[in-house]
Amino acid sequence: MLKLNCCPICNDSSIFTFIKTNAQMHFVREEFNFDQCSNCLLVFLNPRVPLDKLKNYYTSFYLPYRGPKAWGKFEKLVQSSQKKLDAKRVRFVDNTQKLSNGSLVLDIGCGNPSFLKACKKSLKCKTMGIDFSDEGWKNELSQFEGINLQVAEIQDLKAKTRPDVITMWHYLEHDYSPFENLSYLKSISKSTTTLIVEIPNFDSSSRKKYGKNWAGWHTPRHISLFSPNNIQLLLSRAGWKVKEILTYGTMNPYLLFWMSEMEEKGIQWNKNMEEEFMQFMVGMIKFLPWKLAEKKYSLGVMTVVATPA
Repeated sequence: MLKLNCCPICNDSSIFTFIKTNAQMHFVREEFNFDQCSNCLLVFLNPRVPLDKLKNYYTSFYLPYRGPKAWGKFEKLVQSSQKKLDAKRVRFVDNTQKLSNGSLVLDIGCGNPSFLKACKKSLKCKTMGIDFSDEGWKNELSQFEGINLQVAEIQDLKAKTRPDVITMWHYLEHDYSPFENLSYLKSISKSTTTLIVEIPNFDSSSRKKYGKNWAGWHTPRHISLFSPNNIQLLLSRAGWKVKEILTYGTMNPYLLFWMSEMEEKGIQWNKNMEEEFMQFMVGMIKFLPWKLAEKKYSLGVMTVVATPA
């Protein structure tokens, strides 16, 4: 395990134990510790799993890797939901920065690159995605023809990349070196590049409601749990100017509530999820009044838009 002696964002040494949580979406309920910085209030996993051991936590229990197939006969409905999410993200990009057919959208932690496919189709732009694994696309290469997909780390990106938009859809909370990587991305960007970061919001009602079972911990895969103030501090230190912080995102916050309740229930995440589908849908309907008010209340997700300073 890798132990930190100071805050990875502001370098303050005044850190203390905030909470201990069990591994989530995992077959062993081992316990991990999250510290909090007294200065910037960042909450971070400490100690953390060595990078070469992290793959042990991406197993058949990890629902995002299983994808729509995990839901059995409801697979197509789940696929439809993913398409709607991708379309919502494409609209967000389009509303944030207008692109041409020569523009490049770079998605960090692209996983299954359906978002990039939607960008290429709707925005008629160039697309590129990187991830630490090709699990998300290796068996569907024909589906992503024309998209530049690479198994790579951020600092493997060439200086000539020069993206017009960089997206991080629930990537940054997984990053072991967020300051270094954001600084590097700034160095390969244009002065007009837009950075879009969607992450869990530590300062949210779902975290306060579910405590150690909050799905935003995603223990031990999530390294940093940000709030609006410290994400702004991090980006500023890394050379980015924050234009907007929204305490909502493209992801339906109901997912955090549902996953948190499943953690409380002690669900076996590697099972066929068919039997959970109807209750999932009933819960989503009941959650609708909260969803409609997500711009007023912080339910669990936030989005940051920034440009090079």
